[in-house]
Amino acid sequence: MDPSTATLSSRSSRAGDSFAIGVMVMLMVSVLQRSVGLLRGLGFCHFLSDVELGQWALANSFFMIGVPIAVLGLPGSFGKFSEYYRNRQQLGDYVRRVALVSCMSLAATCCLIFCYSSNFSWLVFGDAQSLYVVGWCIAALVCVTAFSFVNELVASLRQVRVVSIMQFTQSLTFATVGLALIAVYHTWTVLLPSFALASLIGMLPGVWSIYKQHAPELVSSQSLQRWSIWQRIVPYAATIWLMNFLSNMFEVSDRYMLLHLTPGGDAVGQSLVGQYHASYILPNLLTSIAVMLSGVLLPYLSADWEADRREQIADRLRQMVQSICISFIGLSVAAISIAPLLYGYGFGGRYLLAEQVLPFALVQATWVSLFFIIQTYMMCAERGKILSFLLVLGLATNLILNWFFIQSFGLYGAIAATSTANLVSLLILLRLINRQGCHLGWSPLWLSFAPLAVLGGPAIGALLLVGIVFIAGRTNWFLSTDDRAAIDAAVLPRLGRLRIKLDTLWP
Repeated sequence: MDPSTATLSSRSSRAGDSFAIGVMVMLMVSVLQRSVGLLRGLGFCHFLSDVELGQWALANSFFMIGVPIAVLGLPGSFGKFSEYYRNRQQLGDYVRRVALVSCMSLAATCCLIFCYSSNFSWLVFGDAQSLYVVGWCIAALVCVTAFSFVNELVASLRQVRVVSIMQFTQSLTFATVGLALIAVYHTWTVLLPSFALASLIGMLPGVWSIYKQHAPELVSSQSLQRWSIWQRIVPYAATIWLMNFLSNMFEVSDRYMLLHLTPGGDAVGQSLVGQYHASYILPNLLTSIAVMLSGVLLPYLSADWEADRREQIADRLRQMVQSICISFIGLSVAAISIAPLLYGYGFGGRYLLAEQVLPFALVQATWVSLFFIIQTYMMCAERGKILSFLLVLGLATNLILNWFFIQSFGLYGAIAATSTANLVSLLILLRLINRQGCHLGWSPLWLSFAPLAVLGGPAIGALLLVGIVFIAGRTNWFLSTDDRAAIDAAVLPRLGRLRIKLDTLWP
């Protein structure tokens, strides 16, 4: 065989899923996974009181913060550097070294939590918890961290379908086991072992994929120099660690401030956290989709970056931002329309405060989703310091506004403060990536304000959505002629197979 042909064949076999297929598969599985997540959330609200739901929300927030801290953000470097070391036949040594340091850091974190269990309980739950609860928190932290490690590695190898299967398996297992145990034992603490078990089971498809498809690369790789790997990845990993900590703190700080700043004792604070959590059952569907899409997007942008295809990066990012904004407005309108039925009848009227703040939560979720998508460019360009500074600014704004708003307006103040901080961060990020050479045009900026229409109710939100689609089909304000042609080329053949024949999707 000709050497060039062999090389081409080798590269093709390890190329992973294409970007279009990856995004499509992720979206299809996301619909199933989010459906399972929605049913799980509805079940938790049905079986648990707002106080117990608040305690689970606080535990879940701890896992969100604890996982990146426990492993120093090192697995977050896979998306950026796996392809780099893979091209140099050093992938195995790179992964092994990251795994070793991550395990050592995780062990130290678990020991620290166990030794200071009372401080841990007060910080996370606002009151004293039994050693049983703390022990299961530690066990769940280990399992979730292992799942996250494998998930990051498989995603960096662009095995998007496997990532989708992993996440769906974890979600389905958690819903099945968690709801079954709650129905039997009627306590939120059974969710801790359920979450741990679901993470271990969800990890199995990824482990199998790595063993079957990438074992030769991982076993027979060349060795790296002792310090060369750390000199390259530590600055990036440290930035990832800081960004994860800041972004996660941004997301959960209002919950913990509600817990510790609400007058009336721990039970009142936990109750408001439960109402807050219930208000985000539907909005979390949006942010979880955005998080998955950003994880899919980063390896492809990194590949384009290595190939010096800057214009393609900007086009992909702009199309993703436009699609997210338009589709999420439509989903928000649907969520507000079904909210009275869900909160009034499904939950027996126990979460009416959550229903009242739902429109604000949907707006905030859309802004958070746009931020997740756009920040992938800064990570790809290794502008982590700039992004970290932006996250610090956003977190500081969030903490200051929450400090004053929560004490005056309670739950409304928490959501208003966090939403304002998210909008400020999003607008600054749009400005920053433009200065870094990623020119998205004006449409992402104007579309960033469009979600505010859902605050006026489903009718106004629907009218705005129709207007955006009409303008996108008739002008180049939101979509270019090439964008519309590309969307038609991707969608119309599939509609044709369903015997829906259209010349174009645009009015």
